[in-house]
Amino acid sequence: MRLLSIVCAAAALTGGAAAQSPPPAATSRATFEVASVKQNKSGDPRSRADAAPSGRVDVTNMSLPTLIRNAFELQAYELVNGPQVPAWVETDRWDIVAQGNPISDPAAQQRLRAMLRNLLIDRFTLVTKREVRNVPVYALVFARSDRRLGPQISPSVLDCGAQIAAARVPGTARGNVRQCGRNIGPGSITTNGVPLGDRARALSVVVDRFVIDDTGSTERFDVTLTWTPDSPAAGAAVLTDEGSLFTALREQLGLRLQPRNAPVSVFVVESAERPTED
Repeated sequence: MRLLSIVCAAAALTGGAAAQSPPPAATSRATFEVASVKQNKSGDPRSRADAAPSGRVDVTNMSLPTLIRNAFELQAYELVNGPQVPAWVETDRWDIVAQGNPISDPAAQQRLRAMLRNLLIDRFTLVTKREVRNVPVYALVFARSDRRLGPQISPSVLDCGAQIAAARVPGTARGNVRQCGRNIGPGSITTNGVPLGDRARALSVVVDRFVIDDTGSTERFDVTLTWTPDSPAAGAAVLTDEGSLFTALREQLGLRLQPRNAPVSVFVVESAERPTED
């Protein structure tokens, strides 16, 4: 199974100034039984990370920022370097082979992620903190003064609370009912039964910038948004008001992205050191 995916819905992250890593789920500190860290000097632009059901983790040719984003469940726009961070943090690539506990359930997967966080703290002497900074963002607003929505968005009739409750009952089948949630692909975002605030977080992943909901709406919607991405492989959008994503937002949803500055919580790398290879 894939260990980590950074092209996903933006994680809901809590603040906390000067916080180190989140506390481990268990009382004991989550660490790998054994772990090897070596610098990768191949020059290959490709990288990957995998975890086997046995708990073995293989990371190949990853930069420290990518490892941090995976371990702490961050998007690229949430992570910033402090003034004392050396240049090698961005340029060096690393191979990691580590053995953890078998992956049997979501709790075990989260413990594996905690192991990776602690490995970075221990081996790279990683120091991080949460900090509120005033940064460029997009505000999601109505495109029309009368707040009229477009043809690809409609109030949802799904009972998301009932779906969540049913999902907690072992053996409950989903059936053919549309499921609440969101799906992000190259050039498309589909959401069912979610408020516009969730739509804003989904857009953050695509435009690689914080998107805040400034519509004031608490209603839940079903939405299908499609556009032509500039990079089909990545699903990236142009960060100008003339980009196809921005046009699609106006025409299909009756919404637009308004650039502004706003205070947001970012994850700051304060310092790191090259690890001793083994």
